[in-house]
Amino acid sequence: MRNISELMKRARELKERGLTTGEIADELNVSRETALWLVTHTEEERRTAPRDIYVDWRNIGSNPLILRHISSAMTELLLGMLKEHELPEPEVVAGIAVSGIPIATAIAEELGAELCIIRPKKHMWEPQKEAKQGFVLSNFAEVRGKRVVVVDDIATTGTTLEDAMVLLSQKGAKPLGAVVMVDKKGLSSVRGKPVRALISVGIIRDLG
Repeated sequence: MRNISELMKRARELKERGLTTGEIADELNVSRETALWLVTHTEEERRTAPRDIYVDWRNIGSNPLILRHISSAMTELLLGMLKEHELPEPEVVAGIAVSGIPIATAIAEELGAELCIIRPKKHMWEPQKEAKQGFVLSNFAEVRGKRVVVVDDIATTGTTLEDAMVLLSQKGAKPLGAVVMVDKKGLSSVRGKPVRALISVGIIRDLG
């Protein structure tokens, strides 16, 4: 998808399939506000679109070998972050569903750690509805009392990472920090925990 028309068409298709606005945001790697705009506005209103960056990483996700190499690079980034902050290695790697799962799985394997999966709050998000809590999937590793690092593909606003840190703490875990493939926000920390990104992107607003 290379233009806003294609994004709007894809967003509407996902909405018709029953995805929530939060799930559409995750699928398209855009903010919830952008996802909402895509399903509620027309092409003629494109000038009112929120300022956002669309990230298409299908060339990575569709190739297991490339995905493994990217995950290895993120593992090195994670280990460097832990060393810099004098933190121990994690006992559990928490992947944010859906796109963070394959990356977290590969990182957990490299580290010899357990794997847990978080269904984020944003997947249940719809405008003008009470926000639901995210949850840790029960078929994966227990996190209580364990050191956990969070892994996701795209950090758009940092809200999902923050929600994950809060959820893990509520579950009795010890969040160490997070690592993402692409950071669109320019994060260095979330709730006092370090965050590192393989790639950081941003919009230059003022050259003066």
